[in-house]
Amino acid sequence: MLQLRQLDTRRVTEEERRMASVVAKKEEEKRRESHKQSLLKEKKRLTINNIARQWDLQHRVTNIAANQDRKNSDSPSLDPCQMDGSTTSAFPEETGSLDSVLTNALQALSVTDTHLVDVDGDTLSLYGSGALESLDRNWSIQTAGMVTTVSFTFIEFDEIVQVLPKLKMKFPNSLHLKFKETNLAMLQQFNALAQLHRVDQLTIDPQGNPVVNFTLWKYYVLFRLSHFNMQKINGTEQSL
Repeated sequence: MLQLRQLDTRRVTEEERRMASVVAKKEEEKRRESHKQSLLKEKKRLTINNIARQWDLQHRVTNIAANQDRKNSDSPSLDPCQMDGSTTSAFPEETGSLDSVLTNALQALSVTDTHLVDVDGDTLSLYGSGALESLDRNWSIQTAGMVTTVSFTFIEFDEIVQVLPKLKMKFPNSLHLKFKETNLAMLQQFNALAQLHRVDQLTIDPQGNPVVNFTLWKYYVLFRLSHFNMQKINGTEQSL
């Protein structure tokens, strides 16, 4: 880098040169930090997209298997194609083809990032079932005390239930639970939340949680979890 020797016909002092160098270094550090944050943000976005695709594929495979089981149980003992005593598929090329495509795609995704743990301010966000293992970590006292909201995304609700005792132990101030794409489908599933000592807020995203289609689901929650004195459900104040 060329050094400035004169400024407005005045000789640049060593102190001015040193200060200019300090300012230049700080600007360079800012640029590097900004670039680093951009990379981390992009990696987070790509990881969440990957987890979402894996979640979608898992449920498509499960639904196909369930539909196939129903078809097999509903089909008569004598297949229309079994006219001469031998069993022949009407479409042999297509049998299981979609299953194998989805399974292969799922296996391909499994080798990349399949879960994400993110702490942003007072919110702990867990994406993908593998993220539940983070509750076994030794979290710092500062982080553990700071978290008041825990968000679960792309994780089966029944899996989440199993780690709720750990959650309250690790994050005692977590009073707001958020569920998105957790396959909450039945009112009875809410009963599992009763094992917690206190929950002030509950947010159930309609996306991936069919239970919200029940008209009275909020009333069920208030009744079943009445000992919590729930303050908000899906952002709405609850008056007792």
